[in-house]
Amino acid sequence: MENVSESVLYEGHDLARMHDVVAAQFAPHRLRLLGKPAAPARLLRSGTQGDIALYRLGHGAEVEIRPVPQHGSYLIHLPLAGRSSLVVDGEPVATTHDVVSPGQRLEIRRSHDNDMMIVRIPRPVLDRAVESHGITADRGAPVRFAPAVDSRCPGSRAWLRTLHAYAEAMQSGLLARSPLGARHFEQLLVHGLLDSQPSGLSESLRRSARHAALPSALRRAITYCEEHAAEPVSTADIALASRLSVPALRAAFRAHLDLTPLMYLRRVRLDAAHRDLVAIAEGRDDGTVTDVALRWGFVHLGRFAAFYKATYGMPPSSTAGLRDYPETARIRSACG
Repeated sequence: MENVSESVLYEGHDLARMHDVVAAQFAPHRLRLLGKPAAPARLLRSGTQGDIALYRLGHGAEVEIRPVPQHGSYLIHLPLAGRSSLVVDGEPVATTHDVVSPGQRLEIRRSHDNDMMIVRIPRPVLDRAVESHGITADRGAPVRFAPAVDSRCPGSRAWLRTLHAYAEAMQSGLLARSPLGARHFEQLLVHGLLDSQPSGLSESLRRSARHAALPSALRRAITYCEEHAAEPVSTADIALASRLSVPALRAAFRAHLDLTPLMYLRRVRLDAAHRDLVAIAEGRDDGTVTDVALRWGFVHLGRFAAFYKATYGMPPSSTAGLRDYPETARIRSACG
């Protein structure tokens, strides 16, 4: 298909000029030539009236690139030919497809025959998508994605296919002639990225998806439970946050979730305890099962163990990889 909407930003053998053009489009960077140029360098841009930018980049030589961390955009790299390696914040990325979040430090190495497609998503576009889920975007810290895109995962594989279809439609000129179509395509890509790629917001996004069809008062109650799970919470507190009476709150939970408000709160606390126990097992945190139980308001260890096993099919000590856990003991605290 003929590319009718692709502009040449640079094509030639002058790598110093290529360096300046790439820096203007992305970020200042140090470029080191590792071999003699084997082909012309080129940077192409496909344009629409939308927010997302699409580039094709090839240096025509083996190069090492160290960009200055940039804070305004997310970059998605999709190799089309040749070899490329990426180190993000000192950690090598094991996959060929990757997502770079604002503020991350990069070390890039590309072969002489590398042809790279790069998608740039401005941070405000992603922040708006986050807020459309009912989640307030942190203006100080951007959403951080796991850099590696695992194409073995069905969701990631489908998202990558959508991204390639978007690139084909953009390069053909179709999206330039259909601004509304371009906007819809961009929304699909941005929301697909949020839903398919692990990030610091993954758990919040899953909760948002589960709650999307619930009445607004019940969503307020659920949000309150999730945000205050580590605090002493009563049914009256939840009712006040939801702007319902206690009987109406109980009726809403029964009708839509088949739970009482405090049963739902217990489930939230069990989920939080489970995440902490997994972190201990994986070496990302330390502590004991007792520490975790008390942190999430379970003062009777035997009941905690019973609730946990009924939910996850194993005792909490097994999840954490710990032994000699007194699962029938009672812990007394100032709360009784």
